[in-house]
Amino acid sequence: MRTLITLPLLFLGVLAHQDWTYTEGPNDETHWPEEYPTCGGDRQSPIDVQRKKVRYNPSLKALNLTGYEAQGGDFVMTNNGHTVQISLPPTMRMTTAEGTEYIAVQMHFHWGGAALEISGSEHTIDGLRYAAEIHVVHYNSKYESYDIAKDAPDGLAVLAALIEPGDRQVGRRGQGQLLPTEAPALFALQVKDYAENSYYSNFISHLEDVRDLGQSTVLSSLDVQDMLPTDLRFYYTYGGSLTTPPCTENVRWFLLADFVQLSRAQIRKLENSLLGHQDETIHNVYRTAQPLNGRVVEANFEYHSDYRKINPQLFFAICGLLLPSVSGGPLSSGNRAGRRVS
Repeated sequence: MRTLITLPLLFLGVLAHQDWTYTEGPNDETHWPEEYPTCGGDRQSPIDVQRKKVRYNPSLKALNLTGYEAQGGDFVMTNNGHTVQISLPPTMRMTTAEGTEYIAVQMHFHWGGAALEISGSEHTIDGLRYAAEIHVVHYNSKYESYDIAKDAPDGLAVLAALIEPGDRQVGRRGQGQLLPTEAPALFALQVKDYAENSYYSNFISHLEDVRDLGQSTVLSSLDVQDMLPTDLRFYYTYGGSLTTPPCTENVRWFLLADFVQLSRAQIRKLENSLLGHQDETIHNVYRTAQPLNGRVVEANFEYHSDYRKINPQLFFAICGLLLPSVSGGPLSSGNRAGRRVS
C-alpha cells in the first residue's frame, strides 16, 4: 500500500515559495535578484559547458560514492511546487579528489515539456539543452548540519547528470562511434527510442501519488546508484551556486560526462505528472545558463574533436587505467559494474 502524507512546505535546496517562478510574470528568473540579490552575483549556476574551453586537470580522480546502492527505508518524495524531491539518508556520501566528504540530503529533477519546448536540463553542453537533469544535493561533512553548511562558503556540492531522451540516441557515423559527450552537437543521428529504464520505474510510478502541490508519499526502497549514468568516472567541475533562490554561491558542481537514458514515454511522464501553484502542470522548471565571469570549468578527461573516431568503450577503458579510484570505494572508478537498461 502506498502511503500519502502532506508535509509543511519547507524543503532543502529548492524552496516551495510562491514568490518566484521560472518563466513569465513579475517573479520570473530575470527578477530574482530584486528579492534575492545573490541571484545577480558573478558565480551563478547553471552554465553552458563549452568543451573546447574546459581545462583538463589530471589530478582530478573519480568521485568516491558510498551508500548510493539499493537500500530500504523511508524516503519521502514530495511535490514542492517547483519539482519532485526525494529525501536522502546521511549514509550517502560523496568524497572528492582532494578528500572533501559531502553528505547527501536530497535529490530532485529539472525538466521542460511546455508547448514547443521539449528540453529542460539546466546545464547545457556547447549550447545544447538536454531533456532533463537530476541533482543530488550534498553538504560538507565538516559542518554539523545542512542548515549550517548552506551558508558556509564551502558548504555545498551537487552531483548532476543530464538525462538523454530517445531522439538523441548515441550511435554511429561512418566507421566511428561517438562518445556520449560528442554526439549531440556534431551530427544528426538516427532517431531511436530507448527502451524503458527499469531503474526509474518505481520512481515514475509514484509520480501520480504526488500530483498536487504539497503532496508527499514514502518510498520504501531507493537505488540512487542505478538512477545515475552507467559510467561515473568522468565529470566536469566548477564553483557555482544553487540554481534557485536564494542562489547561494557556495556550491561545488560535479556534472557527469555520461548520460542517464530514459524512454521518451518516461520523459513525458516526468514532464506532465505534477501540478504546481494555481493547479497548472509544472513545466520548464529550469534556469537558463549564467555567465562564467572568468570562472574555469575543469574536467578529469581530455576533450578531442576527433573522439568520434574512437570506440567509446575502448576510450573509457584506456582512461580507466589512467584514472585510479579514490579509496577503492564501491562506486569509484573501476569498481562499478556495467548496467543494463531494459
